[in-house]
Amino acid sequence: MSSPVIKHVEAELDGGMSEQIVIGLIALSTDVVTEYELRKMLPQDGVSISSTRIETQNPITIENLRGHAHEIAEAAELFVPRESVNVFAYGCTSGSALISQEALEAQLHRTAPGAKLTSPMTGAYKAFRQLGIQRISMLTPYPDEVTTAMVDCLSAAGISVASCASFHIENDYEIINVSPESIIAAGEAINSADIEAVFIPCTGLRTSTIIEPLEARIGKPVITAHQAMLWDALRLAGYMQPLEGLGRLLKV
Repeated sequence: MSSPVIKHVEAELDGGMSEQIVIGLIALSTDVVTEYELRKMLPQDGVSISSTRIETQNPITIENLRGHAHEIAEAAELFVPRESVNVFAYGCTSGSALISQEALEAQLHRTAPGAKLTSPMTGAYKAFRQLGIQRISMLTPYPDEVTTAMVDCLSAAGISVASCASFHIENDYEIINVSPESIIAAGEAINSADIEAVFIPCTGLRTSTIIEPLEARIGKPVITAHQAMLWDALRLAGYMQPLEGLGRLLKV
């Protein structure tokens, strides 16, 4: 049987993805939550996510988290062409608390010179400044060693942690099983009259649906890992429109 004649047809070219804001997500190898959560939170008018992975180790320890730093450059190099990504997002809260923004950017710029980078903690620090927040309660899923390190990092940044609670989970892939309802209950339980916001770190937690219900219950802003990282990524990429349904932060 002879092969068919391949006809040559003319392609009409447009701008492709040039009008699209692309967030280059650098997620952890154990993370099956962040893309799911961010896609639920993304604006519908011209913003998308393109993802890659870096390897992470369990259990969750400070040593294992610090090991992420050297992998940032290799992950960014997988996006071709690099210019197709408007802003990179390193999707680990505890890692971005323990590794400075300067160190993360230095690694990123080895393969993506001048690229913009955010993370959950970078976004959270900016969110606290934007909303005038200095005293918080924090809910984490982490082992005590990591939660304590988070408190220390926040304190060093001028954020006082008045109270803290944790689900005490040692493996990333188990954090996904924490129900949104239990996050709301625990967030409400750590609210007090002397705090200005509740902070819920960790990109393994499913928090997109709990932000506004919890804000309504406590009457204060709720800052989460995905929300803060997305807010900062959008602003770095030039998207300034408010988003509804995702708490006070996405409206400023």
